Parts: sequence; structure tokens; C-alpha cells
Amino acid sequence: MRRLSSFFLLAAVVTPTAGHGQSLSQQFGSLFTFGDCGEPLCLPVNAGVHGSHYIPGVVQGQNNLLAYLSTSIATTLGNLPVSSATSAEIFSFVNGLPVAEQGSAGPIFGERAQTLGQGRFLLGASVTGLALNRARGVDLSDVELAFVHQNVGEAEFGVPAFEQDVIEVDTNMSLDIMAITTGATFGLTNRIDVGVVVPFVMANLVGTSRARIESPLASSPHSFGTPDNPQQTATARADGTASGLGDVTGRVKVNLLQSATTGFSLLGEVRLPTGDVDNFLGSGETIVRAMGVFSSRQGNFTPHLNAGVLYRTGEVNTTGVVINAGFDQLLSPRATLAIDLLGNLQVGEGVEFPREAVFDVPAGLTVPLTNLPDLDDHILDLSVGGKFAASDNFRLITNVFVPLNSGGLRSSLGWTAGLELDFR
Repeated sequence: MRRLSSFFLLAAVVTPTAGHGQSLSQQFGSLFTFGDCGEPLCLPVNAGVHGSHYIPGVVQGQNNLLAYLSTSIATTLGNLPVSSATSAEIFSFVNGLPVAEQGSAGPIFGERAQTLGQGRFLLGASVTGLALNRARGVDLSDVELAFVHQNVGEAEFGVPAFEQDVIEVDTNMSLDIMAITTGATFGLTNRIDVGVVVPFVMANLVGTSRARIESPLASSPHSFGTPDNPQQTATARADGTASGLGDVTGRVKVNLLQSATTGFSLLGEVRLPTGDVDNFLGSGETIVRAMGVFSSRQGNFTPHLNAGVLYRTGEVNTTGVVINAGFDQLLSPRATLAIDLLGNLQVGEGVEFPREAVFDVPAGLTVPLTNLPDLDDHILDLSVGGKFAASDNFRLITNVFVPLNSGGLRSSLGWTAGLELDFR
């Protein structure tokens, strides 16, 4: 307990650290800074006029993509699976007292209705790794953006002809997240458990953007660089790391019904915005979850269903529906298979991108502004793992989870390794 208290004290005072003297949000913004003048665009011919006619589009594209990336990272971190606060032992109550029965070691990310029992303590620690490499099904190595000129002068968009110049940007980036999570759950009574989860998050962003000017003119007034060195292409880079305390979660589970084969509980969670959102270490939002937890037992097979709602204090994707369904199966006295379907369904409108620019001249000219599709950012993952009992009260955990749909900012494969320790 002294060691656990020391860890929580250390985690509470850890401050985020970022490499290269910039936050990861600032590093992301540098992917849109082309040329040598430090501005989003450097156009040497009448730069104060021609350059400024693209900057609103660049800023808007940056803000849209950054807003989407930040929101998606917030959603990912807010949905980062928390290990189940369920003991390996299954209890039935006889004359108001818990009696242990043989059963599987419990789910990994889902929840069973059973509580720990008064005075019991469960300590867990895990490491989760995510390589966030796809946005709405598009690989982050192949994100395309286009920025068009503002309509100036004539009423028709495309007149004069230099308005038809389009800046096309190919962005290749990767964002790796690793979370080291420690959680503790205590049986306050036979029917009520309370717990806390403290993550330490490490984030690494690497990216390159290549921009080129596509013009119908033989000699365009638009170019990158300086008056002495005009260029039709430019490159921008981002490279940054950050680490620090993530979003701390408090949990309460109340068992309302328990029999030898079935149980029902209510689970409440509050995730506090303790992680640095500018460095992609936290959601920047308070997230509240309320779920009903149903579980059953048929011999060594224990299915469960968790369903409820969540609320975020941000401006996008503020509400959602949470569904976790799965089972754990005792394979041997020391090995348990655990499979879960982890769902977080978006309610309402999410982040939207401008889809295309339509020119008046030439008639019918249409420029797609991004290759990111319009999708609802529903999250649906399959989790497959196992628990292995090294002793009666010590278990090792391994798990992988893969996306089953294209919504959101996702990892092609995520993994978790951890341990659990029971104190009677």
C-alpha cells in the first residue's frame, strides 16, 4: 500500500514534457508552414496580396484537420480501454456473506456484475500501445488536401486566371501512443466497489507535408520560397514527443442483483481532464459514463453485457452510446480466454470537412479539398486476450484489439500487456 500511495503521489505531480521546445499541436501546425518566411505560405511576387489570398484556406484546412485530429485523439484517449475491476473469484452470497466459487479469471476490458466483497483490494497495471495510422479509413501516409485561391476582383470565381491556381498538399504522418496505466479497486461493502485509474501517456508525432502549385498558366504569380529563389514545390516537417500524466478516472460499481448464475450492477466513471491536451496526452474534457452491467454464468462460461451512455464537456461528439459485449471462458485451472466487442457510437454531428471547391470559370471545374471521407466516427473494436494465473492471487494479461470499422482515428492493431494482484 505504501508503494501504491507513492506511485499515485508521483503521478499526481508529473508534468508533461515535450521535445523540440514545441507542443505536439504546434508541431502539427508546422506541417502547413511552407517556405522560408515563417508564414503558412511564402509567395515572392506581391506576397502581401497573393499570399494572403491562400492563407485563410491554409489556416482553415489546418484548423479543420487539427480539430479533427485533436478530437479524434481526445476520443481515442477517452476510450482507452480500462482493465476490468473484477476479481478472478466469483462469489455467491450466503446469509449475507460472500462465498467463493470456482470460475474463470474474468474479462479484460468488459465488466462482470459481481463486486469484490468488503475489504478486498484489486491492483492492476498495464501497458497499452497504439500506432494511430488511419483516419476514417485513410492511411495517414496518404492524406491529401487542396487549398484554393480566394475569389477576388471579378464576381466569377476563376477570373482572373491565376485564381485557378491550386495548392495541393500530400501529408504523411504517424502518431504513436503508449499508456502505462495503474488502477486500484477496493470493496467498500459487499455490494459497492470504488476505484481509481491513473495513466502515464507517451506520444510521438512524426510527419512530412509536400506542397505543389498546380496552375493553368505558363507563368503563375504564385510560388513558394523567396523573391531570389521562387519554387513551385515546398516541404514541411514535424517531429515531436511528449509524455506526462494522462486523464485520471474515478469509478464506482454498485451491485443491485446477484444470484448463483446471474447478476446486475450499475457502473459510473468520471474521467478528469488531467492530461495535457496540447501534447496529445489527454482529452481536454471531462467524460462521464454510466452503464448497466449484466453478467451470467454457465459452468466455466461467463458472458457479460455492458451498455450505457457517455457525456463529454467539449464541443464535438459530446454524447455517445457505449456497448461492451463478450465472454470469458476458463480453458484450464490457470488459463482464461477473454473476448469482447468494444463499441462507442457517436450521437449527433461530428467534425466535418469542406468537401470541394466549384469554379465558375472554367465552367464545371471542381477541386476536391480532401480525400478524407464523410463518415460518422463510430468506434467498434474486437478485443481478444487471455489471463494466466501465476498464483492464486497474481495473474498476467495479454490482449490485442483490432478495428472492425473505419470511423475515427484508429490503430490497425493495438495491444495490452499487464498484471493483476488480489489482496484478501
